[in-house]
Amino acid sequence: MKDFFHDVPLLVEVARQKSFTKASEILGMSTSTLSRRIKLLEERMGVLLFYRDTRNVELTDNGGYLSDRCGVAFEEVQKAYDSVVMNMQKPSGLIRICMFLDMYDGLLQKALLDFAAKWPDIQMKLTFLEHPVDMRTDPFDVAFITGASIAPALVARRLVTIEPFLYASPKLLERYPVPEEPSDLHRLPCIVLQRFGPLWPMHNGQRQVTVEVEPHYSFSTVKMCRDFLLAGHGVALLRKELAEPEEKAGRLVRILPEWSGGFVHDVNLVMGSSQLPLRVRLFVDHVMSHFSQ
Repeated sequence: MKDFFHDVPLLVEVARQKSFTKASEILGMSTSTLSRRIKLLEERMGVLLFYRDTRNVELTDNGGYLSDRCGVAFEEVQKAYDSVVMNMQKPSGLIRICMFLDMYDGLLQKALLDFAAKWPDIQMKLTFLEHPVDMRTDPFDVAFITGASIAPALVARRLVTIEPFLYASPKLLERYPVPEEPSDLHRLPCIVLQRFGPLWPMHNGQRQVTVEVEPHYSFSTVKMCRDFLLAGHGVALLRKELAEPEEKAGRLVRILPEWSGGFVHDVNLVMGSSQLPLRVRLFVDHVMSHFSQ
């Protein structure tokens, strides 16, 4: 059967051309080799597939039946092959992306909009998830993942390192004393991002402590934490880039400024393989270039 699969393209081409000479030119082999391969196929099957004379090649009934059935199957195989090859080479098609909503709002919005403008034939399906994904099983081409827990089999590219700091609204500090040490956080209402939880590691040079806060509010997105922070409902850890405009406008104050929040983590672009279709490779290169600038 293995030899038969190898001979199917030969059978189909001879049937199409009705000539061993023409078929051999298309297949890139000598006429004698092609004739010998077809003869061996006939001997293995125990049937005559072609009537031959010095001028003509005609299919027998068995040859016609086999050629018709195998020709259809071979065409489907060829289409599948061509589709995969074109998919690897042509900058079009769908890219399936997932990330936390916070990453789009705070980090990736411009990169994705610029990519869509540059490659309008490439489609994007963006899914926001609030839980980690497994690129080995989940149906995504690219994922933006925080932290270091990335399976060794995956391909990861670090984009940026995030280090949050503690902030409060002046409205809150009118009602509560300004904390002087991390342990003072127990005296204030705290706003927690659920995926990081209530354990807040803090460091100040060589000093490192972990404060277990009792969340007054717990949310799944940074935006909700920020909204409640600005409204004066509690203290929260926030990335410096998000807090700076509000701090300059006097709507936020950095507290315990000599301490850094312990949730220092990398944002990684993760793929299931290094063998990427062109559209995905273009996307990866675009995002990497965006962050390198």
